[in-house]
Amino acid sequence: MSFVISFREEDAFPLARTGFVNMCGFKEKHKKMFESGMTIRELGIGKINIRALLSEFEPDVIGEGGIEINDIRLNCDSFFMLEKEKVRKVIVYVLSVDECGCESEKILDRLYADFWGTAYVDAAYELLRNEIDSLYIKKAGVGLVLSDAFGPGYYGMPTEELRAIFQIMDGDKIGVKYMPGGHMMPIKSCAGLIFVMDEGAKVPEKCCHSCVGNQSGCRYCNVLQTAGKA
Repeated sequence: MSFVISFREEDAFPLARTGFVNMCGFKEKHKKMFESGMTIRELGIGKINIRALLSEFEPDVIGEGGIEINDIRLNCDSFFMLEKEKVRKVIVYVLSVDECGCESEKILDRLYADFWGTAYVDAAYELLRNEIDSLYIKKAGVGLVLSDAFGPGYYGMPTEELRAIFQIMDGDKIGVKYMPGGHMMPIKSCAGLIFVMDEGAKVPEKCCHSCVGNQSGCRYCNVLQTAGKA
């Protein structure tokens, strides 16, 4: 089962605003810079278009160290840590916000626009999690939880697996394409998997000392941790 979900920019804005401030490192003394950043947002929000494509699969797609859907295999070292018998659904998603457009030639203005785009992606992901929670957790009542997101470049999934996700998912339904260079267009997009699991099910830890991920995932995790401390 696949379906498309759209989100309103105004619903994502409070979370995006917090993310933007954290990425810029703004403090009280940076009021004028913050106002400049807000101006760039106002000029670019017309291009923001938040939508997600979700596909639901049964847990029998989970194998040893990978997931196989329609003869397409997704590899991730962390999958072997999942307790398959406690997984209820596998949700594959592609999410995009398009961009926060900026026609200015000023480097700082373009940087602000890029930060806003990233902040809206992060905010949209939180809205998506809330939607999945409503669809799968709240309907079931107690006893189920959502895993963190697994995706190319983190939790041990090679970045090359993005291609496999787009072999499974028809990104054209929300205007997202997998490009030959190994990235998505629009750039401000993301893709991954979320598991609906029994409460208390074993999941990979976030701590670096226990991570079974590959080296290419370290940059993503480090960026996440830095942003969380800002």
